[in-house]
Amino acid sequence: MLKRLAPLPCALLLLITSGCLFHRKSAAKEPKPSPYISTEVETQFEQRWEEKRTGDLVAAGVSPDAAKAQAEAEFKQKFAYAQPAPKKK
Repeated sequence: MLKRLAPLPCALLLLITSGCLFHRKSAAKEPKPSPYISTEVETQFEQRWEEKRTGDLVAAGVSPDAAKAQAEAEFKQKFAYAQPAPKKK
């Protein structure tokens, strides 16, 4: 029984002394994410969503110009929370 338990303290000692548990990358070495990433992602999402919806409407028989206008209006209505807040005067 004692022979089976002997490796356990050795393994724990190695784990604790290796420093792997407490190793953290320095935050100063990592580049900070760009504040424009979320804006780019939101813009790309809006473009893709409107393109898909426009395609669906055109396939249903709506003219391309009317389909694009309808897709833009639907996006603004459906994702109103994603629109920038109006500036207060």
